[in-house]
Amino acid sequence: MTNKIPFPKNYERFIELGQEAVKENNLLEAVNYYEQAYAIRQDFPLNLVLVNMYLETGENEQALSLASEMKEKYFAYLDYLELYIQILIQNHLFIQAHSIINERILMEQSGEMRKLISLKKKIRHVELMYRQFEVSKIKELKEELEHLNTQNYYEQLGVVKKAGQLPQDEFIAIGKKILLDERIHNLVRSWILEELVSLHVKEEIEFLWRDNKKYTVIPASIGGPLDCAAYQRILLFLEKELINDDPILLVDVLEEIRLHFALLYPLADDIIENPKLWAISYIISYNHSIAQKFQIDEKRTEIEKIQKIQSKIRFELETMVL
Repeated sequence: MTNKIPFPKNYERFIELGQEAVKENNLLEAVNYYEQAYAIRQDFPLNLVLVNMYLETGENEQALSLASEMKEKYFAYLDYLELYIQILIQNHLFIQAHSIINERILMEQSGEMRKLISLKKKIRHVELMYRQFEVSKIKELKEELEHLNTQNYYEQLGVVKKAGQLPQDEFIAIGKKILLDERIHNLVRSWILEELVSLHVKEEIEFLWRDNKKYTVIPASIGGPLDCAAYQRILLFLEKELINDDPILLVDVLEEIRLHFALLYPLADDIIENPKLWAISYIISYNHSIAQKFQIDEKRTEIEKIQKIQSKIRFELETMVL
């Protein structure tokens, strides 16, 4: 079979050669042909075939990478979702797997609750097996997390994202400690809190905010940083005012605002009393002439207060790269 020349080099021919390789149980050659077909046309059926073959040949990371390209299609049907969850647990990404299932359970209206609960139990079972047989690996990761506060922001973020490979109970326990460590960057603490939200943790959790004061929150009762009312109102205002006149400015402003709301999380609605003026203040910082149409002189004092807060947030973000 290795003497066959894939001519012409088109999608159908590579699929044909891949199928022949599978029949001959030459999986690596089949993967090679399917990959060449996928490079020509990225469709879901072939994505599904390749993902399954990656799993069969032990290429778990490649399976995850490829499946993530069409995550929405995997989430559309429970059978595909089950495969996606399998990929996650093969990569020991238990927190992400729990989060996806939790969200689906909360939204379930199609009569598939029993299957979802069964899938949730499957995650838990594999997680417990991992805890039993990968003691040294878990210990090593936990020790790395214990020294998180000695590292800079980028190192902290890189390490803390590996915490998703911990069993859920251990992730929550370590997450609680991180949320109260003033030497952990605010964006890293924000990320941990978001993960606890996605896990729908129903107990009160203490956290340090950017003012170094302690607050409490029940993660299951709040959304993510961009789910708050203030962000939605700022977004609506900016889209209304800029989407036709200056769409490039809109993209630039929103990119910055998303980072700001990660730092303000989960207290943005308490801080932002006037979303419209916050939106105008952002526009001023990018293009003062465009902002003039909003009669900013009438609100000068209030806008200046908002600009001071926004400047502090920018400074905090700038120090991340120092």
